[in-house]
Amino acid sequence: MEKKLNNSYLIFLNILIIVYNLYISLSVFKEKIIVTDDLSKLYESKHISKSYFSYLYSFLDSTTMAARPISGIVTGTLIFFSKSNEYIYLLGVLFFPLSLLAIYCIAKKILSKELASLITLLYSCSLIGTSIQFSSIMLNSNLATIFFLLSIYFIYVREKIIISSLFFIASILSYEIFLPLILLNLFLIKDNKKRILFLLLTSGIIIIFRKIIQPSIFVNSYQRDEVNKIFEFKRVLQIAVFSLKLFFKDLFVGIYKGLLNIRNLHVIEILSAFLISFVTYKVFSGYDFKSNLKEYKKIGLISFLSIMFGLSIFLFSSYIPTIFGFDNRNLGAIRLFYTLLVVSLIVYSSVKLKLGNKITSAFLAVIAFLLVITNLSVKNSWSYAVKFNNEIFTKLNTALQSNHIEAGEVCLKYDIFNEVKTNPRFTLREPIFYNNWESPMLSQMNGIDPHKIHVYNIERKADCNIVFLYKNGIITRIK
Repeated sequence: MEKKLNNSYLIFLNILIIVYNLYISLSVFKEKIIVTDDLSKLYESKHISKSYFSYLYSFLDSTTMAARPISGIVTGTLIFFSKSNEYIYLLGVLFFPLSLLAIYCIAKKILSKELASLITLLYSCSLIGTSIQFSSIMLNSNLATIFFLLSIYFIYVREKIIISSLFFIASILSYEIFLPLILLNLFLIKDNKKRILFLLLTSGIIIIFRKIIQPSIFVNSYQRDEVNKIFEFKRVLQIAVFSLKLFFKDLFVGIYKGLLNIRNLHVIEILSAFLISFVTYKVFSGYDFKSNLKEYKKIGLISFLSIMFGLSIFLFSSYIPTIFGFDNRNLGAIRLFYTLLVVSLIVYSSVKLKLGNKITSAFLAVIAFLLVITNLSVKNSWSYAVKFNNEIFTKLNTALQSNHIEAGEVCLKYDIFNEVKTNPRFTLREPIFYNNWESPMLSQMNGIDPHKIHVYNIERKADCNIVFLYKNGIITRIK
């Protein structure tokens, strides 16, 4: 009877996870959460005059997509067909729930149904790499995650080396975030001959594509890995400091700000957080944590090393590890293994300290509640960022009309860094208008003709003849 009741709670938890993530995705659709890079791609879609295949080739023939043809094909397809309906472009956010399905199915094969549900839940509302959940263009990270997990599955569960290698290659040709984790795949292969086969096949095809096929097919081919950066001591030190800051400060700051924003949540959202945490408690209050103690220790160690390897990707790029702003998009691999590390550490520590199921379950339930609340706050902050951008451009349009400005370059001055840092509506300093490529779509959406007037953030272009100041919700011309 007790086992049947636990199974019922587990089924209910899985239903709650599905409903919760569908709610997040539907919120993105309903509120049209389109910011930063998504704005430029949506604007691009409105001006496509080529055929599908001609456009797709031109889209892939770029410095950002030439090295990522698999995700590029998916993204390019969404952009092409979104010229008639912008909701098609937003379908890209559905790749995040698909990655959750992959996480659950594969975790269930390796661990247990209960832990698979817990890992899926905590991953779905993690503070790390929030862009991959709310930004359509970041479907490349979710595709990379799906392919990487399939690669692990075919090595660890099925022992199909060639299939695993092909999925790993697909992951890298979607997004490079899992490239250093080829070491994990090699570790999981037991036979040395198979290990050599995997290494030669995987690295050989990737190198051939990057160094031979990519430059020969694409005119604008660009090798995104900047190997020389690893020799820049100051940058290596900076990566180390920011990595420590991320795990030991930023995550806690994010949760604190998420709790402060609880007043902006709907009652149903708060109740859902309580319900999810309660059901999480009930699922694990009778769970046998002791049976696979060595496995938890092993998974924890592998997860920790995988985080270290995953962070090494920043040594070869211009990005830094942070949970704030849009640059957190490179943290997909860290998000996955940090979730595994947290779960394995809690379970292993609770057994070793003999805390008992009730205390362990309560601790897991509290973590689930905090992360769900914070995730909902982040969702609201992304929605607020959209409203913030539209408010600025709507008021700018009114100011342009009152000043009889019909053409030219216009600079918008406002303290963006202070805004995202001090405005209580932002949780993780969500992206608001900053880059030049964001303004054409924002202008078009708010009545400004982007062909006649191009709006810049003064931080990106300081020599405008026309400058408007946005402060305290009011726009005034200062030049």
